Amino acid sequence: MSRDTKKKSSLKLPDVKPGNWRGEILGSCTVNFGQVVQPGPPRQSVEFTYLIMPAAFTMPEARFTWPGVIMIMTPTPMKTEIPDAGHLLKAEHLPTLHLSLQVTRGQFSDMLRMFEVKRLKDLHFTVEDGANGSWPVFSWGISAALA
Repeated sequence: MSRDTKKKSSLKLPDVKPGNWRGEILGSCTVNFGQVVQPGPPRQSVEFTYLIMPAAFTMPEARFTWPGVIMIMTPTPMKTEIPDAGHLLKAEHLPTLHLSLQVTRGQFSDMLRMFEVKRLKDLHFTVEDGANGSWPVFSWGISAALA
């Protein structure tokens, strides 16, 4: 085997930059429901609900499409202050992004029905300046096709 064959190819990933991003939901999602007891005083049982789905993300001026995951969560009653619409996170050792979005309980219920009938596909989101592999999401939206 030649030396050239033994050399590792190095893929240079583009930087994640603030700005307007586009995404596509690539397949079916999973919905997760649960409850956990938070230690007190007083002890309190808290529900959690979230969706996880595969996706692809691109910046309009970039030629690279990041594979990724979208997680859509409803806040627990204990978390009353949510300063951002979500976060974009970059995996440390993988070429993937994780988009975490916060929604209200009502918005989650509306979205769940659209996911069930496979109507949600495209999304857009605006990322602000971030640090250490995390960028706050300023705004986001998902479009749905109606029959």
